[in-house]
Amino acid sequence: MRAILIDDEKHALLQLKWMLEEATDIEVTGAYQTAAEGLSHLAEQRTEIVFLDMEMPGMSGLEAAEAIHSLDRAIQIVFVTAYSSYAVEAFEVNALDYVLKPIDPARFAKTLVRLRESIGKSASVRQEEQERPEMEMLGQLSIVEPGGRRIVKWRTLKVKELFAYLLQHRGLRLSRDVLMEEIWPSFDLDKALVHLHTAVYQIRRMLRETGINAALEFSLESYRLHGDGLVTDADRFQQAADAAAEGRLSDSEAATAWGLYCGHYLDKEDYPWAKARKEKLLQGYVSLTLQLTASERASGAVKSALRRIRRACELYPYSERLAKELLIGLFENGETEELRRSYDSYCELFEEEWGIRTTAPFRAYGQRLLDRSVGEGDVSGND
Repeated sequence: MRAILIDDEKHALLQLKWMLEEATDIEVTGAYQTAAEGLSHLAEQRTEIVFLDMEMPGMSGLEAAEAIHSLDRAIQIVFVTAYSSYAVEAFEVNALDYVLKPIDPARFAKTLVRLRESIGKSASVRQEEQERPEMEMLGQLSIVEPGGRRIVKWRTLKVKELFAYLLQHRGLRLSRDVLMEEIWPSFDLDKALVHLHTAVYQIRRMLRETGINAALEFSLESYRLHGDGLVTDADRFQQAADAAAEGRLSDSEAATAWGLYCGHYLDKEDYPWAKARKEKLLQGYVSLTLQLTASERASGAVKSALRRIRRACELYPYSERLAKELLIGLFENGETEELRRSYDSYCELFEEEWGIRTTAPFRAYGQRLLDRSVGEGDVSGND
């Protein structure tokens, strides 16, 4: 297990490092006197444990904990502090333990036991989850086994489309006529019905062979796909995006959900009936990205915010909201040349794709950043 230490007092770092030397299964990979330095380490290197002081100049331990979990919610945080008054707040940010200075060796040994048990349980939960087939709809429709190997080879593209349509509307009764009209619109009724029956047979067979806990039933001239094995990555993302919009999601939970969005909804299939949900998920992704980058910038994790917004802009290069966030991130990180290139590229994209200019507010915003990057102008306001 890899750990880092964050404490503004150097002697406290040395003492903690010395106490951890006897724990042969824990490797201290960094010791820092500011939270910003620790966050930079976490953004670059995988880490399981952070021992964190509560009272530090600049970013407090509580603020740092939120920023840490926005990077990786699986990281275990142990507060090591001289102040007992923050215990409640510590556990509100999902800290594993709270150890008072001066550190009692016997008490610290119990903390190490808790760490091993918690990390072991997390690994067991991940193992159990990984044994189930996963339903993916972000990017393309896939059913995958642990390790990411696709376990379903669709007999025909129409079988795949019918399953995708049923999956999007799972739990609902869909008449045969609606299914034939959506999936086989150019076929005559008799031929479409034959194809529907064949596709239904193939889907039921696939559900049995993969062990997915679901069923496709027929009654009252309608089909219904249902079962608790049908939750998809798109469902999990949508639930998280809705919760984040209502302020019911922590930064760590939002960051985990954000990582699910690896492509647009059924993007490679390009089904006409999927466009409305695709757009809703996309707007949720943009909003979630902006929420997370704003939080990271506020906590001093500018590089982490910049990495996040770069990835978002690669997935959706047409968003003015994302483009503006990229520009301010580059400005704050002092990357003047890339700031200019990114501004020019976004403007050129609109001219090449649609033969139009970007909006006047975007051009004004970008120009102010460019002026200020060479010591002129002002970027106050948010056009």
